[in-house]
Amino acid sequence: MSAPVIPLATPPRVGKPRRRLRGLILILLALLATAVIWLVWFSSVFAVRDVRVIGVTGSPAASVLASAAVPLGVPLAQLDADGATAAIMALPWVGAVEVRRGWPNEVILAVESRVAIATQKGTGRGVDAGGVAFDAPVQLASNLPIIEADGVGLVAAVTVWQGLPPGLLSKVVGVSASTRDDVVLELKSGSKVRWGSAEQGERKAQVLAALLQRRAEVYDVSAPELPTTQQEKTRNSS
Repeated sequence: MSAPVIPLATPPRVGKPRRRLRGLILILLALLATAVIWLVWFSSVFAVRDVRVIGVTGSPAASVLASAAVPLGVPLAQLDADGATAAIMALPWVGAVEVRRGWPNEVILAVESRVAIATQKGTGRGVDAGGVAFDAPVQLASNLPIIEADGVGLVAAVTVWQGLPPGLLSKVVGVSASTRDDVVLELKSGSKVRWGSAEQGERKAQVLAALLQRRAEVYDVSAPELPTTQQEKTRNSS
């Protein structure tokens, strides 16, 4: 007679509860993500309540605020930073700007204004170190040199001006140019210096320093190897 067959015990089924738990976790994560998206993008919790300008003050700051036109009450996440940046950069005196989100409720407009190193003759506009003429938001200093140039001539004139050594720079009251190769310096004495292009600036300054030992109406160092003077005067002339 054979022995009775004893059935093996069936192991507990754990897969289904685990799947249910995993599904519940995924649902909770989805709900959490939805809540975060709503909180950041659509609720008033992170809405714009204040817009602040740094880098400039007074009427320039007011112009920046008006140009940016950042609406209050809009969630920071929906801020059109690119649009605000473009609007501020349209102000001619603005050299750079950065629109920052200051969480939780602030927008910061960081502005860098152009700095005038000269004024443009005939327009009264400022000229910055890059050769850009602009309408300044405030009155320019009265002791700035005057540049009579435009376009490529203006860039060339500014380039020459910035390359002048201090000793010579203190003698110059004006610069003019119509092209990049015909820059002319006007000295405090009333004499003129035909400088030419911005090339060989150091050499030209050295040659001019020697020529200035003579009294002349015009000094030409555009070709520093062959410098000349015009309408030269003697020391004892009136």
